[in-house]
Amino acid sequence: MRILILRHGEPDYDLDCLTEKGHEQAALLAERLAGEDIAAFYVSPMGRARETCDATLRRFPGQEAAVCDWLHEFDLMWEDPVTHRREAVWDIRPDRWTEIPLLFERDGWYTHPAMQAAGMGPRIKAVDAGIDAVLEGYGLVRESGHYRVERPCSDTIALFCHYGAMCAVTAHLLNMSPMILWQGSNADHTAITELCTDDRYGAVANFRICAFNDTHHLQEVPNRRLGK
Repeated sequence: MRILILRHGEPDYDLDCLTEKGHEQAALLAERLAGEDIAAFYVSPMGRARETCDATLRRFPGQEAAVCDWLHEFDLMWEDPVTHRREAVWDIRPDRWTEIPLLFERDGWYTHPAMQAAGMGPRIKAVDAGIDAVLEGYGLVRESGHYRVERPCSDTIALFCHYGAMCAVTAHLLNMSPMILWQGSNADHTAITELCTDDRYGAVANFRICAFNDTHHLQEVPNRRLGK
């Protein structure tokens, strides 16, 4: 199985929509995805993700996207234990989060008091349950850290969402704390993350990253000036 996770185009955060440049980026992403055989689409309820998704759906007549609350942006805030300032959970000072061993743990990172106060537990569990429910529909049933293969699947699905949600889904599939991806990776607007199952073992499978922050659809138009 193959999962494509697409970040939205450049947004106007105040209006929760795409900018002119964001619409152009979404169109270029749609052009790139037009040749894909995508079995199903899933999208965040937020405007910037839905507008990005809509651009691609126009290339897939008759297809619709399932709106998934669990793909919502991670707009949770934690309180810095030193300065007591509130910061986005995916953008914490390196001399804070790297000094808290608990934040590196696969299953316990969200039990840190500051993460609990931010409401992280229910939020991250919703993401984990959401993607696992989708995968079960394709014959992949979560068992501890791997997936039981109830039936072979070569389908491709697309998730249109946000950087925070993209990292959370990816971390769950790779059995790691999303803190490592949130603080140690980057995904530009309309970036593609691609994960595929390792199908060598028949009845069991895990996911591997095949691409991360792939924006070739933007880089291949050097003579075209995107809107500002």
